[in-house]
Amino acid sequence: MAKVVEKAAVNRLSPAQSSKIRGQIANFVRNQLDLANEVILGNIEWSPTQARVFATLLNKVVPDLSASYHQHEINHKDVIDLSRDELERIAAGIEVSYVENKNASKEQAA
Repeated sequence: MAKVVEKAAVNRLSPAQSSKIRGQIANFVRNQLDLANEVILGNIEWSPTQARVFATLLNKVVPDLSASYHQHEINHKDVIDLSRDELERIAAGIEVSYVENKNASKEQAA
């Protein structure tokens, strides 16, 4: 394994080479989808190793979306429009909110 790591450090892949390898993996996974569906339906069985290899290859071409997708909601309110509860939550560090004070903005603009 040490030789493989050493060789990988010396021979870095170009983006084109990485893309080509990812495409080859995608083709392999695409060819196995029908077989994987049969496993899901219970018509055939895979060993744990086979299932793990398929999952690993699948993650190379279709990463786990739950791990990479984040939705951030930003609400802008004036300080005077915040409720006491919202102000207490901000002061306690429970939620991070962007609070814009229009009066301060107007003073800076003047």
